[in-house]
Amino acid sequence: MKSLKFRKATVADVFPLSGLIQRTIRVSNARDYDRKSIDMLCAIFAPEPLTERIENENILLCFEGANLVGTVGLKGVYLRSLFVDPAFQGQGLGKVLTARIEEEARQRAIPEMMLHSSLTAREFYAALGYEFVELQSYPEGPFVLMRKPLNVHR
Repeated sequence: MKSLKFRKATVADVFPLSGLIQRTIRVSNARDYDRKSIDMLCAIFAPEPLTERIENENILLCFEGANLVGTVGLKGVYLRSLFVDPAFQGQGLGKVLTARIEEEARQRAIPEMMLHSSLTAREFYAALGYEFVELQSYPEGPFVLMRKPLNVHR
């Protein structure tokens, strides 16, 4: 990957961010979720509900040049909404985004990160040190609750 740039999301980013997330869900989660579940997940990341998230969460965007290629969020103790454009997956960007949001959590003295992983991403998070807590069922389908202790900066 060439030079990556990171910045906090603003409401002006809602349409490209929604497009990135919905495209990623449709491509990456297709083998683990049925069409109804994917449609429900995509609806969560439509522009209107995503605008509220941008206003109420810390959402980090990653760009390669002018192209939005990844995103991750932090809400309370939860790592939320890690998505990497399918064309950029497998190149370490998800790991970089996760490390950045974990560092922010450490700076906020959050002792443990939690997340709801898709079935698709469970092994990715496990490789980064996240532990299985439990399988949870939602209308959008099954998700895996995971956690990771953080060494907090004092």
